[in-house]
Amino acid sequence: MTEPELRAVLLLHAFEQTAGAGWTAEDAGWAAHEARRQLGEHAPPEAWLARRAQLGLARLAQRQPALQPWLGDRRAGLGRALILAWLLLAALLGLLGEPLGAKGHIHLLAPPLLGLLVWNAVVYLVLLVQGLRRTGGRAAAPAGPRPGPLTGLLALVDRWWVRLQDRQAGRRPPAAHLAPVLARFGADWLATTRRLQAARAAALLHGAAALLVAGTLVSLYARGLVFDVRAGWDSTFLDAGQVRVLLGALLGPASALSGLALPEPAALDRLRLATGGGESAARWIHLWALTLVLAVLLPRLLLATRAAWQVRQGAADLPLPADDPALARLLRAAGGARQPVSVLPYSYQLGAPQQARLLQAVQQHLGPAAEPQLQPSLPLGAEDSLPQGLPTPLAPTVLLLFSLTATPERETHGAFVQALAALRPAPGALLVWVDESAFRQRLGGLADAGRLAQRRAAWQALLQGLGAAPQFVDLGDAPTAGVAGVRP
Repeated sequence: MTEPELRAVLLLHAFEQTAGAGWTAEDAGWAAHEARRQLGEHAPPEAWLARRAQLGLARLAQRQPALQPWLGDRRAGLGRALILAWLLLAALLGLLGEPLGAKGHIHLLAPPLLGLLVWNAVVYLVLLVQGLRRTGGRAAAPAGPRPGPLTGLLALVDRWWVRLQDRQAGRRPPAAHLAPVLARFGADWLATTRRLQAARAAALLHGAAALLVAGTLVSLYARGLVFDVRAGWDSTFLDAGQVRVLLGALLGPASALSGLALPEPAALDRLRLATGGGESAARWIHLWALTLVLAVLLPRLLLATRAAWQVRQGAADLPLPADDPALARLLRAAGGARQPVSVLPYSYQLGAPQQARLLQAVQQHLGPAAEPQLQPSLPLGAEDSLPQGLPTPLAPTVLLLFSLTATPERETHGAFVQALAALRPAPGALLVWVDESAFRQRLGGLADAGRLAQRRAAWQALLQGLGAAPQFVDLGDAPTAGVAGVRP
């Protein structure tokens, strides 16, 4: 799954797992059905899941404009600009920095260039230790998120990045009801793409380090062109022989490759700065430049290229969270596995026309993999005998079905919804439908929209007051009978 596809799947998943976020069972059924229609019955499950997410988010964005900035790769343009700015800053630091020692002299024992070598040696050592740990006993560790400074840093950067883009675009913060959705999405996104984000950060840091050294080398040669740079050394504890050994360790490979010989101890002794010694820094600039190329520039470029390749490969093939049961159910349904739905009529006997329409209505809402399992009607007062009075076992998704002909009562209908919701606390596990077919039949040919709206409003007030999201359906046998979602 590509990075934009996974982003859409996880964002819609956050809506599905957050109560009151505006995602309904009707939305889920429509998105599943439309994705299957567009891709065909034999589309791969992950492709279907990604298309379903894109369609669902587009529908949500129509009702919630505050969601619009989060669709697609909303940070792509700003991200490229920030990456370019970071790399340019690294190059400028190298160009404008002071690569020489005090007073424009190259101190052979303590130049700023030596600090670059030491720092990069520490970085290489850390990378080596991490590589050994990955290939050792910890290689079999789970690929899930591990707490650590990287995860926290990525989360901090992500929040700062969003605020910066919102401020640049003059946007207000997202609506309050979106805050828990976006918080869940951010946590899921960082946890799922931790390896990809780590590779992206590594490519950026290694590239910046290479540009810093490149800028330093340009600055070093530019100063040598316009100034008379001198080179020498001083030390309280080291003599010329010891200095010769140290310089051989640092600059020996560059000396061997360039043919520029290092001075012998006697010649080095005459380069003490305290006695007014020193010499033209030309050969030392060449030696230090070649050393930095060999020890820093080339390794960092190779590491940046390797990390960039990992980013490209990883962004094109990201896995879904392996331990999320809701996504696993969706994938099973997309792969042809049936999704059973227990239908519980409450004080309501479905006739033959209603039963025939039930399958079509459920699949229209929940997708073609949904398989309604109609249970015997539960009598008034069944809420007092839960859970013993329920048929067992129930499917993971339960559909509670009322009839619009009944007058909604908190003591019976409301109590039953509350009792059943306590047994099915997961978002989306309990659906509440109100069938209008019998009520419409009672009205006969009269198009009494006022009475229909009044009865709908009564049921809506009761159920929404209990935290349920009712759906009004028509299970009648008329050709025009269809499924109608509740309008606020």
